[in-house]
Amino acid sequence: MYLPALYALTLLSTPTEVLAAVTAVALVVLLLTATPVVQAAPAWVRSLSIREKSLRAAFLRLRDPDAAGRPRPRAPGLGLSS
Repeated sequence: MYLPALYALTLLSTPTEVLAAVTAVALVVLLLTATPVVQAAPAWVRSLSIREKSLRAAFLRLRDPDAAGRPRPRAPGLGLSS
């Protein structure tokens, strides 16, 4: 079961090679088992991005009221005139 691993250890002749192999294996194990830490953006970054997005999308209906697909504004009714 562990024969290939034991055979690989016999290929390493100097302690430096053994240390390099053990370090490489440890690094691979750490990279595979480590979970990435995602840090949340600070509150001011979120508020700034929301503010910029709202400014870009502000008053889209008012920019071009005669654009295709826009409903025509209704005329005021007779009951509202004074």
